[in-house]
Amino acid sequence: MKLFTLKEAKMLLGVTTKTIQRWGKGGKMRVVRTIGGRRIPESEIKRILGLREERIVVGYVRVSSTTQEDGLERQKDLMHSYAKDKGYGGMQILSDVGSGLNEDRKGFLRLLQMVTDREVSRVIVAYEDRLSRFGFKAEETILSLRNRNRGNKQRGEDSSGGAR
Repeated sequence: MKLFTLKEAKMLLGVTTKTIQRWGKGGKMRVVRTIGGRRIPESEIKRILGLREERIVVGYVRVSSTTQEDGLERQKDLMHSYAKDKGYGGMQILSDVGSGLNEDRKGFLRLLQMVTDREVSRVIVAYEDRLSRFGFKAEETILSLRNRNRGNKQRGEDSSGGAR
C-alpha cells in the first residue's frame, strides 16, 4: 500500500493541508499514522479523485500430477465459460501441478500475494479442493476479510454460500 505525505496529497488533490487535516478529523478521508507522521493511502487519493481501482478476476486451477495435465485444460475451459457467462470480461488464470497439501505451490502463493495486495476482485475455482485439501473455511474467511469472493464453479456458489 503506497502512502503519501500530507504535502504530496495536497498537491495531488489540489487542496490545502488544513483541508486534508479537516477531512481526516471529520472521517471523510482515512489517515494513517506512522512514525514519520500522518500519511494518506493511495486508495484514499483515488477515491476522492473519483478514480476506480481496477481489480481483476482470477481463476485458479490445479492438478496433482503431470499425468493429469489434460485436467488443467478442462478446468481452464470451465473458468473461461463461467467468467463469460457472468460477464466478468478478462480473467487471469493461475495454475499449478502439485499436491493440494503442498502450500509452496507457485500459482497458489502468487494468488495469495495478489489477494493480499488487493489486486483481485474475485477468485474462481472449478472445484473447492483445488486451492487446498483442507482449510476451506479459513480460505473463505481470509478472502472475505479482503472483500473478495471465492466462486465455486462446480457447486455454483459464492463464498457466502448463496446461489450464483
